[in-house]
Amino acid sequence: MTLKYPDPFLQVRVQHFDLPAAMSILCSGYENKLPRTEGLADHLFNWIPYVGLNQELQLELGSHNFIDLLSVAARHIYTTKKTESRGELGEILLHLACILEFGTIPVMCKLALKSGANDTVKGYDGVHLLPVQNDFEIWLGESKFYQGNGTRAVTDAVSSIAEHFLTAFLNTEKAMIYGHISQETPHYEKLRSLFKKQTSGDELIKKSVFPALICYESKTVGNFQEFSEEYVEALSLEIKNLENHFAEKCAEAKISKIRFQLIFVPIDCKKKLVDRFDQKLKAHI
Repeated sequence: MTLKYPDPFLQVRVQHFDLPAAMSILCSGYENKLPRTEGLADHLFNWIPYVGLNQELQLELGSHNFIDLLSVAARHIYTTKKTESRGELGEILLHLACILEFGTIPVMCKLALKSGANDTVKGYDGVHLLPVQNDFEIWLGESKFYQGNGTRAVTDAVSSIAEHFLTAFLNTEKAMIYGHISQETPHYEKLRSLFKKQTSGDELIKKSVFPALICYESKTVGNFQEFSEEYVEALSLEIKNLENHFAEKCAEAKISKIRFQLIFVPIDCKKKLVDRFDQKLKAHI
């Protein structure tokens, strides 16, 4: 049985495929001269079952049990009514962007593993598989959802990604992921072999792409009232500065040769997005 995901809400405005860091900008656009912030929050809420439930429960989701399973999923996202950071929204954005824009297949979403109130599940924010002809890539994601212009989000993203290459981190992640790979996942045996303790982490890295999603408050989004060529030009310049910052930080961390997929999601106001999401979430927790 194939899962049916929500229709796309974000639209690709700019992208390039230059290695080692391909880049895409995803925007929610405007409506009635305002950024569609509430619409984006609603879209993220629609993805809660696909990030807060394991694959077995996702396949059971239907009209007869939707509310019950939505409540279960919501409690995996967060179990209080308010939070200042809401880093979970970045993880949801990463998850849906990889699936809808790049055609990946989820291997594991960390939010579904949260078992206690307000747990923080460390490690990769998303583990996906991308079929490539008769082979595959592993996508090991990092997400940052920050208030401000995005510079600090980029800096912290590179710092987190650099830690992912430490032997101790790789061994811990391999052991954890190995036990959560579904037999329904394409290339199941080859995929599992890469996460075995006996397999060098170097082999995993060679097979991997590292998507880094940066959601930040954009001056460009706030300065415009509708989509236009001028908007795209201004946004491209804004993102180019963040791309350059990303490249500089990667060079400092000595991870420049790794394959990245940068995903920028510029928004108008983080607080508006979080408040709308929390408003919908608290009805189910």
